[in-house]
Amino acid sequence: MDARTGALFEKKYVCMRILKEEITKLLLEVNYQEKSEYEDKDLNDFYNYWCFFEEKEPDILKLKNIPIDIVLYSKYYWCTRYRNRYERLYGFDAGIEQQQYKIIEELRIKLTKNIDWNLLNEIEK
Repeated sequence: MDARTGALFEKKYVCMRILKEEITKLLLEVNYQEKSEYEDKDLNDFYNYWCFFEEKEPDILKLKNIPIDIVLYSKYYWCTRYRNRYERLYGFDAGIEQQQYKIIEELRIKLTKNIDWNLLNEIEK
């Protein structure tokens, strides 16, 4: 593994650590009301985590002082997990894919640095 690949893994890991280890705590701290949209637990969890970052972004930034790039890449990560699970269960949905493009546009507008396309590709894998 070269240094560049290691750096990608590290960035992805930072994003994932916040999401997986602290997401339940974050949900409570910003008073996010989880939705029960799907019978499939994984799909429902992925949907809620994505909605959480979508709906509570200002609260997350203010309350936890998490950098905007981690919040946006996390939002993209959970949207991607939701899309992949949804497609496995129900088939393709253009609306979900459109939401991913919307997040990429947010990254373009809100980040002071360039979008990390390598990280987005790693998330897609």
